[in-house]
Formats: sequence, C-alpha cells, structure tokens
Amino acid sequence: MTDQTRAQLAAELADLHHRLGEAFFASRLRPLLETDLTVQQLRALALVQVDRDSTPQRLAEALGVSAATVSGILDRLTAAGMVVRTPDPDDGRVRRVTSTERGSEAIRRIVALEDDLPPDLLNLLDVDDLRALTQGTRALLEAARRLAP
Repeated sequence: MTDQTRAQLAAELADLHHRLGEAFFASRLRPLLETDLTVQQLRALALVQVDRDSTPQRLAEALGVSAATVSGILDRLTAAGMVVRTPDPDDGRVRRVTSTERGSEAIRRIVALEDDLPPDLLNLLDVDDLRALTQGTRALLEAARRLAP
C-alpha cells in the first residue's frame, strides 16, 4: 500500500466517522439535556474521572475557582453519590477525591458519547460487512490503546 493510498483511506475514514457522528448527534445530546448537574459539577466530575484520584486543590486550580467553590461542588457531587472524599494515606490533612461508579457512568453517558449501536442499524448490514466492520473496529481499538497514556 502506498503512502498516498493510506492517506486517502485515512481521510475517507475520518470523513465517514464524522458523518456517522452527525447521524447520532441528536441522540447524543439527550443525556446532557436530562442531567441535573451544573457545568462546573460536570467539569469537576470529568477531571476526577481523568485523574482517577484528585484533590480539592487540584480541582480548584484546574477549574479556576476558589477552594470554597470547589468544596461546594464536591459537597453536591458527594450528596449525589458521584464522588467520595477520603483521607490521603500519607497526609491525613489532605482529602483524595475519587469517582464512584455512579459518577463514572454519568460522565460516560454525558461526555464520552458511549453509544450502543441500534440493533436495527446492524441488522441492515450483511454478514460480510459486519465481519469487516468488526475486524476494522478491533484494529482501531488496538491502535487507540497503543496511543493512550
């Protein structure tokens, strides 16, 4: 395969991926429209999810808000069962903030655009196309895992 062919195929795949995203755009907005979380709560929850283990100080810096504001945000996320605050094992004065399963699910549903492919859509594909799509998606997933930090 030539570099030109590879570039053309990659460009076509990127375009098709974009067009598929557009086809699902309205359904992807639904979870965002249905959430009770504020934008700051979503941002804090997303940061906790990315960090896997954060601190209120880190969140305040990343969000550009005061410690008191972060404390209020975390109080509401804790009350909603989306994060937990635990003492740091090395320094009891520091609180560690981690996402609960409920918090992780909220972020996946709202931000990560985790879509289940509609069965009706897959039923429109013949077996050869499904096989090729599965193989290609598996390869794409493996490449993404190699890129992930």
